[in-house]
Amino acid sequence: MTTPPTSVERTLRRLEWIAVGAALFVFSGALFPLLVEGSDGILDAAERSKLRLVNLPVYALTLGLLVRRPVLLASALWRNLPMLALMLLPMASLLWTVSQSVTMRRAIALIMSMSVAYLLATRFTPRQQILLMGGVLGGSTLLSILAAGAVPGMAFAPGESALRGIFMHKNVLGWVASFTVLLGIAAQLDPLRAMRRGGVALILVGGLGVVLSTSATSLLSCVVALLVFLGVRTVTQGQGPARLVRKLAVLLTTVLIMAGLGIGLLPLLEMLGKDATLTGRVPLWALVDPEIAARPLLGYGYGVFWSEASPEAWMIWEKILWQAPHAHNGYRDLLLGVGIPGLVLFVVLTVRALRQGARLCTVAPRDGWIWCTTAIGTTLAMNVTESTILMQNDLMWILFATAALTLSQRAPELSPALPRHARLAYAAV
Repeated sequence: MTTPPTSVERTLRRLEWIAVGAALFVFSGALFPLLVEGSDGILDAAERSKLRLVNLPVYALTLGLLVRRPVLLASALWRNLPMLALMLLPMASLLWTVSQSVTMRRAIALIMSMSVAYLLATRFTPRQQILLMGGVLGGSTLLSILAAGAVPGMAFAPGESALRGIFMHKNVLGWVASFTVLLGIAAQLDPLRAMRRGGVALILVGGLGVVLSTSATSLLSCVVALLVFLGVRTVTQGQGPARLVRKLAVLLTTVLIMAGLGIGLLPLLEMLGKDATLTGRVPLWALVDPEIAARPLLGYGYGVFWSEASPEAWMIWEKILWQAPHAHNGYRDLLLGVGIPGLVLFVVLTVRALRQGARLCTVAPRDGWIWCTTAIGTTLAMNVTESTILMQNDLMWILFATAALTLSQRAPELSPALPRHARLAYAAV
């Protein structure tokens, strides 16, 4: 017989919901940067220092709640060793970084912000995660849309027609809106009608946010989220030979889509009125790649390449005539920071998570696992033109980490529920 929770336990449980919701809002970059930015619309060093102070109570609260259950934390760490190694690799890069102070500060911030992902993975079910994240991300997107009419001077950057809402940049609104759509799509498999209706609202609000932000990356992320959702649904249905045929069909479709993008990307961009250089990204990548080749094994140290301490970054900035904050490609930035070991760990982590996600979607298709798998696939696509992989205090990385940790935490418990033929099939791939 289960003992009912005490009043203290209920209070702490409510505090977990509030703390995680507040952490997601802060790490999304909503509102606070707009409150401290200068008249030029750019955050200087002093303003960034003020923003870091906002993170401190979030760190303290989430870490405090997390360490209350050391067994759960130890289990999450043990069940996903690739994530643990990837999280600690930035700290190890202190041995070879070109700026120890920058790497130390950002590596500590990464570990601290990861406490939110571990708390979500250990204390919230996938369905609860959809509910909580949908509320925060959907609410932020809705506030951004409402801000367009209420405070247009804040909601639109000077001289821009694209909506940024309560965020510093239109792309950030686009990212948040695209994940709002993702969560809404995942909610359509929920057994409760209220969740499904709420999911429809998320899709509508998120879709409008993506359109108003005019972010091509976010639009692509929405398309990928839908394709991954449909692909996982297709693969996890059926049994025996039928499932194998479905897997081959999904694989072939993926290859055809990638080939189509490779051949028709530039004409598509021109048709949409977008810059064929991806807003300067292609020339930037041409300058970044030789720097990766110069130090491929270990990189330059975590978080340091695009800092003012990096002479290589200054040379690139002088050539492109703008101060790029990152490579606008998560895989390149990962190599710049922690080299080949970081990329290998990320690949292992991702492949493992996708396998576990497909397995859990088969065992319990209505328990919310689809959001985890879809989030991982969407993050992979997003990082072709943006950088969120292994970023400190970054909402997109926290969502990816939450998805991967949630899958690894629950997969060992639910895997025995797979029928024998399914276990054999997954063992073969």
